[in-house]
Amino acid sequence: MAPRKVRLAIIGTGAWSVAIGAAMLKSEKVELVACFDPVADKCEAFGRKFGCARESSYEALLKRDDLDGVHLTTPNALHAEQALLAARFGKHVFVDKPIANTLTDGKRMIAACRDAKVVLMVGQHLRRLAGFRKLRELLQAGAIGNFIQVDANFSQNLGFALTPDSFRWSGGDDGCPAGALMTLGIHHADLFNYLFGPVTDVLSFFSKLYIAAPVEDVTATILRFQSGGLGYLGSNYASPKALWVYVYGTEANLQCTVTLQELPFEQYLLRWQMIDADTSLQIYQKGKTGAENIPLTPGNPILEEIDEFAGCIRTGSRPETDGESALAALALIRAAIESARTGEKANAQVK
Repeated sequence: MAPRKVRLAIIGTGAWSVAIGAAMLKSEKVELVACFDPVADKCEAFGRKFGCARESSYEALLKRDDLDGVHLTTPNALHAEQALLAARFGKHVFVDKPIANTLTDGKRMIAACRDAKVVLMVGQHLRRLAGFRKLRELLQAGAIGNFIQVDANFSQNLGFALTPDSFRWSGGDDGCPAGALMTLGIHHADLFNYLFGPVTDVLSFFSKLYIAAPVEDVTATILRFQSGGLGYLGSNYASPKALWVYVYGTEANLQCTVTLQELPFEQYLLRWQMIDADTSLQIYQKGKTGAENIPLTPGNPILEEIDEFAGCIRTGSRPETDGESALAALALIRAAIESARTGEKANAQVK
């Protein structure tokens, strides 16, 4: 007999929640039982679309007996208090990146979930793309020789669509500090730790050039890894879509490129379930001209996260992207914020 599905609720019914809800409907391991959003019309529409119950408040949702965990797709500044309340009610917590806006809040979330003996998992799906999984496999097999440095960028012109009612309009800790770097670049922050190990310090520059929102729209960060290798992370809110990683080694270079589709926004977010079809990985070997394409096995990174969360709830196992790994990614972003503010390099390790 198949085990009972893990029963989840989605909190926050904005555009990304539609992508999450669509993936949950494909899962054989979870059931979407309820949703909540303080904007009643949005909550009602989401509930009708996905056939789940609509709750009038977050606390009412957490009191449900038919609920194992929550999936938070809410503004960054709300993550901590929502996670703490879920833990108090004994509900497992999946929170989409970043874990929080501040390291203090992230640590509070980790401690609360640990004390309540509930799972805390953070949505960092970029590392799950087939191209980056394969890239890590090649690194571990010594395909590039010794690691030298890495260049990466994740950018798109979301900044022009920001309006004052969006939490990302504000660059303070009550909104989305560092703009594109916290929204997009944090995926690479997690990926860098996953692929190359800890980042020790950063030197970062931010500019506000083109968008109306009072938040920086262009960021450039130089990183030093504990290994001694160096890196560059660029992220902006003003250019056409860009997502790539280029790794340099003593024996070969690797380039992973994700060609992000130009689609209506909701369709673009849904496309992330099929993103491996838009991903390429190439190797440039020493002594050879040109690149060799490396075959990839497509998966569904969004569904993979959801199913892993269910598995962790069932077994008590630790998720791959746990609170501590998310805190390490956040520490890099906070160090970049500090460096851009002071003009000095900043320590990127969790203190």
